Amino acid sequence: MKIVNRLRFWGIGLALVSLAGCQSGGFLGSTSPGMVTAPGGRVAHAGPRRAVDANRAAENIRVFLADTRPRAGWTPVHMKPSGVLYVRTDAVIDRRDLIGIQSATDHAGGGILVLILSDSGFRKVHEATAANPGLRLALVVGQTMLSAPAYAAPIREQQLAFSVGSARNAEIAARAVAGVR
Repeated sequence: MKIVNRLRFWGIGLALVSLAGCQSGGFLGSTSPGMVTAPGGRVAHAGPRRAVDANRAAENIRVFLADTRPRAGWTPVHMKPSGVLYVRTDAVIDRRDLIGIQSATDHAGGGILVLILSDSGFRKVHEATAANPGLRLALVVGQTMLSAPAYAAPIREQQLAFSVGSARNAEIAARAVAGVR
């Protein structure tokens, strides 16, 4: 429970910082099952891969489609210092679509949260991003949006990596989603 409380404590500030950074990207792809690529190169360090199972101590995790333009039926999320992100209310994927989660850092020391998708999770993300080109994928852990980076093309990898500020943020989020104290 201590990790969950810490996640909620830093979640608001992290969400604001992450969302501000998402305006210029923040979404990463992968080239192979064990190596995630960042815009400037490969990940410098990856923490342990954790299983994402049904666990009552674990925080929920979901990924939604989002846009900076209003869309009918999508929920506006107000970001500080300014701006609104419009989020589709049905999740593209949730914890049932993951087989693992991992925290990592890029070469600059920034935190990355890597979601390892099941085959059905990959199909859902690929279909959603192919049908909705040029939008964003909003990562929500618990009730906190951690990142909402844009994607330019349909997702073609079984790993999704989101910039989440610091390495500590990535580790706390990975542990919370895995239900590890």
